[in-house]
Amino acid sequence: MTRKPRIAIIGAGITGLAAACWLEEHGFCDYDVFEASGRAGGKICTYDTDGFVIEGGPDSYLARKTRMTDFIRRIGLEDDLTYNHRGSAFVLKQGRLHETPKQAVLGIPTDLGLFSQTTLLSEEGKARVVKEQRIPRVVKDGGDISVGTFFRTRFGDEMVDVLIEPLLGGIYGGNIDELSMKATFPVFLTLEETYGSVIKGLQETRTKSDTTKKQGLFLTVRSGLLSVVAAASQSLRKDALHLNTVVTAIDKTESGTYRISFDGEDACVYDACIVTTPPKQAAALFVNRTPFSYVENMEATSCATVALTFCDEQVNNTHEGTGFVVARGGDEVITACTWTDQKWPHTSREGYTLLRAYVGRPEDESIVDASDEDIVTAVLSDLKKVMEIKGAPLFYKVTRFKQAMPQYKVGHVEEVTMFYERMAKMYPRVHVVGAAFQGVGLPDCVVQGEEAAKELVHEES
Repeated sequence: MTRKPRIAIIGAGITGLAAACWLEEHGFCDYDVFEASGRAGGKICTYDTDGFVIEGGPDSYLARKTRMTDFIRRIGLEDDLTYNHRGSAFVLKQGRLHETPKQAVLGIPTDLGLFSQTTLLSEEGKARVVKEQRIPRVVKDGGDISVGTFFRTRFGDEMVDVLIEPLLGGIYGGNIDELSMKATFPVFLTLEETYGSVIKGLQETRTKSDTTKKQGLFLTVRSGLLSVVAAASQSLRKDALHLNTVVTAIDKTESGTYRISFDGEDACVYDACIVTTPPKQAAALFVNRTPFSYVENMEATSCATVALTFCDEQVNNTHEGTGFVVARGGDEVITACTWTDQKWPHTSREGYTLLRAYVGRPEDESIVDASDEDIVTAVLSDLKKVMEIKGAPLFYKVTRFKQAMPQYKVGHVEEVTMFYERMAKMYPRVHVVGAAFQGVGLPDCVVQGEEAAKELVHEES
């Protein structure tokens, strides 16, 4: 009888769990998942507190990235899926909230008439945006450029500083003047290449359903994203998930298999590995770190989320919407705030207000190291600029992510391609995947985990 290949999965974040679930569903391999901490889920962190569903980490994902939805359905949580409530979004600029332009994609207008009515930009700034349709191509021949350079060249500094940077930069938690356009927002490069203008491209590709659909752009599960982790973990083979198990080394044997060493435990041999830890941790597992020269030196930024709960009578917010981002140039500590009970009604009990703020900028992350009390005080000071808040929150949750947001610098796509080529030669049947490589969002990580599992099955068959 032919022995099934054995695959070791290092890390039980969403990437590792997606890989394990795929292997479990298809039954071709034996597998084990090793997690150094005492819980699975990685950056996913849900607090279910007295009837409130509070996400410390990611709270949702883009609905158009359907692989995440497929994954949730396969683990039995389809009926728990819910879209966000739609509503106006705002930008905090010089102490005042301004509504973002209507019929715009990440701030970029598709209806110039509506855009002309925005109070966010000066008349000169709006005229510069309209001029984008006549700007020559910035990137040619598949090259790369920073996000900031691309958008500043096409739309001008004011548009970038006031609208584009707050909306785009927060996704990756980085300096947009260093982030790779090709690795983060390649769709805009395609629009420029195809139509000669991002605005013209968006106008041409916009469909009627995009502008008339009533459901939101984001999906989550009502019970909180940690329930996705729990359902995925429960769907695995019994005893396949090993928590509090620290992998210390991965050594290639003379026969081509891999010896996995553990802290305080006997080593085990596997035919293949999927490594989903952050790149510096992944590199430290290998004696020959030559392939890791780029990824182990990747920068990562820190941030924190701050959830605040109040009775409704404590908060007077005259703005109807889902939240706001903060334009550069002010003295605010927060970078954004979600009016969570309005955007995600299932997260809060009736009669209560739930807010979630974000702190930590790439050029100043010191606030992340402050005490919970100091962070909450700073956040409240900023929030009181735009809404009336009486008294202290009923309770709060501060969740820190230290060195957790990988920075895709210019040239990232090419560097990752070379990394995988070197790994294939030096460590065949070892796949290193996760947020640092081909996308930071939950769906991107699910895709990477599943594809790594598929490729290993193909290689072993």
